[in-house]
Formats: sequence, structure tokens, C-alpha cells
Amino acid sequence: MPEIVSDIVDVYVFRRLNARVQFLLLQRRANVPLGNTWQSFHTQVQGFETTIDAGRRAVRELAGLNVSEVYSADYINEFFDDTRDVVVLAPVLAVNVNPQAPVSLGPELKECAWWDTNQAIARLPFAGQRWAVRHINELMSAGLAESQLYRLQLPEEPRLSSRSVLEEDAAATAIDESEDELAVEDIIQDSGDVPPLEDEDLNQSLVQEHNLADIENDERISEVESTDLPGRTGRRTDVPIRDE
Repeated sequence: MPEIVSDIVDVYVFRRLNARVQFLLLQRRANVPLGNTWQSFHTQVQGFETTIDAGRRAVRELAGLNVSEVYSADYINEFFDDTRDVVVLAPVLAVNVNPQAPVSLGPELKECAWWDTNQAIARLPFAGQRWAVRHINELMSAGLAESQLYRLQLPEEPRLSSRSVLEEDAAATAIDESEDELAVEDIIQDSGDVPPLEDEDLNQSLVQEHNLADIENDERISEVESTDLPGRTGRRTDVPIRDE
């Protein structure tokens, strides 16, 4: 009974040219397995590697190119490897490189070329490879903003927030801004049409309040004195009255 393994990564190098997506394919030499066929980039993931690291290594070893961006192709290629008697589940990556960078082919390869999507489909020998090219073309042709949803973080890049976190932050910001606007509107409505006091009016208002306070204090003092002095007929009202 064959085992299921996931130790292979499929990598498709693409570029955008005049609003078209093109793929870099490699032609194998005649004296190697699958000789003379056009292929994308494939490699076995080593024990110490991540899938992204293995994909970058494959592009560097087979074509001498450095990967600048990595995207999930949102697809898993499934095939049977009869040499190992296993069913392989291979993650599929789409990667960008500098299209002007010179290609340095590995020893098993004899040629490389950039092909439009339909040209690449016509040259790839396996149905899974052809479907991957169609799907990547669809994802990368949707627009830059949409394709960024599939972009994966390279190890040397700063940590990016997940999509859910970004959406929560945006919602919280919108709520805070709406509350601030509501508070300002409430203040304006409560204030009515009363114009702000000028400095001179403010000073006069403070003087009047001070004078009123002095008058009230004087009246309280007079009441206390009139009830406490000997010979006065008044009686204090702030203490209980005892029967004489």
C-alpha cells in the first residue's frame, strides 16, 4: 500500500509583461529522466528546510536566480511516484525574480524561455502542471491588490500582520473616529448659539461672582453675630432648643 508523503515543492517563476503573465520554463537535456521536456522548478524538501526555503534553493540552483517575492498558488499538486511507491502531495508556489537577471542553467538543463500562459500550457507534459499554470495566471492577473492576498512572507522580511488583524484594527479605528465626531457634535449642540466670552467679558463675570460671594458671606456673619451677642433677642437656629 503506497504511503502519502509531502516532501516535494513545485515552483513556477512568473513575471508580468504588458499586463500579461509569463512563465519561465526549463527544458531538460535528452540524457536525463524526462529528457527534452519543458518543466517548471521542482525539488525535494530537505529535513532542515521550510517549503519556501526549498523553493528558493531550487530556483537558485537550476537557474541561478534569486527570488524576490513568493506567493501561494492556492493549489496542491497530487501525483504518484512509482520509483518510491508513494503518493506525493506537493505544495505549489509562484515566485517573482528580476526578469532582467541573467539565467545560469543547471547541468541537467539545456534551454530556458519565458512563455505566455497558453504557450507554457502547450509545452508542459503533465495535467497537474498545466492546471497550476492556469490557476496562477488567474490569481496574478486579478490585480496587484488581489494578488497580494496570496503573498507569503520571506524569512528575512519584517513580520507582517495577518489579514484578520488588519481588518480588526481598521474596524476599531473607524469606531474611535465615529465616537470622536459624535462627541464634538454633542458639544456643539449643547452650547447652542451662545457666543464665546471675550477676555474683558470673562474678567467682568469673574468680578461679579466674587462680589456676590462676598455679599453672601457678610450676610451669614451678620446673622451669626445677631444671635450670639448678649442682650439680643434672636435665637440660633442651628442648635437644638432646650426647655428652660
